[in-house]
Amino acid sequence: MDRRRINGPQRTVEPIYKEEAGDPFANGRNDSRSLDQVRPIYMKTGPLSTQASLSASSAAASGSAFYEQGNIRVSCAVYGPRQGRKSNARMGIFDCDFRYAPFSCSWKKRSHIRGSDEKEISLMLEHAIAPAIRLDAYPKACIDAFVTVIESDGKAATIAATINCISAALADAGIEMYDSVAACSMGLWDSQWVADCSQAEENASSSTMVVAYMPSADEVTYMLQHGKTSLDQTDQAVQTCINMCTRVYAVICRGLQASISE
Repeated sequence: MDRRRINGPQRTVEPIYKEEAGDPFANGRNDSRSLDQVRPIYMKTGPLSTQASLSASSAAASGSAFYEQGNIRVSCAVYGPRQGRKSNARMGIFDCDFRYAPFSCSWKKRSHIRGSDEKEISLMLEHAIAPAIRLDAYPKACIDAFVTVIESDGKAATIAATINCISAALADAGIEMYDSVAACSMGLWDSQWVADCSQAEENASSSTMVVAYMPSADEVTYMLQHGKTSLDQTDQAVQTCINMCTRVYAVICRGLQASISE
């Protein structure tokens, strides 16, 4: 008798499978939101900076932020400005390191190595945030942002939430900026644009769009679109996203003001 072998259970139970989701727009949106309504937002600045300062073994971040939007949860830590890699650079450098937590979404593999999609999103975030930073005020310096997605609910919506989180973390770090960047995502379903789609709603959409916008400067810093749309539909989505970004921007400003009063 082989005692090293583990015997199976005497009785087996049939596994419970998750029911396949139907059309998320069949009876309106699942969370009873209107088509142009963003999920509730919660934001807090400085959580990672405080925790790191209490530990002698880890360096404190210059600024940090935690951003929650529905089922999306993102944390960001900003380090810098610190010595850059180029000693003769007249402009500062903004670098972003974006990572999904292994348990954050169903499409993420359990690996500590960054995937190609994470590297691509890191470049997107750098292009979206860099125009808002006064890099000319930080010659020979480097500003690093490390982003971790704790929970994701929609790829486009997660990218938009990450941009908002980085903006709050940069403001908490005291980085000189022209304006804070606010972002919003939309999905096209049955010739109608739906704001801040969940993952199920994005799967049912024929096209998605993310717009990063600086309201005070009235400037779009980045726009990303997947799927085919007509010129009128694209123009309508951009205008709607700009209006939504203005609302998100107000929420970010109120959160920053609350953190200062604390």
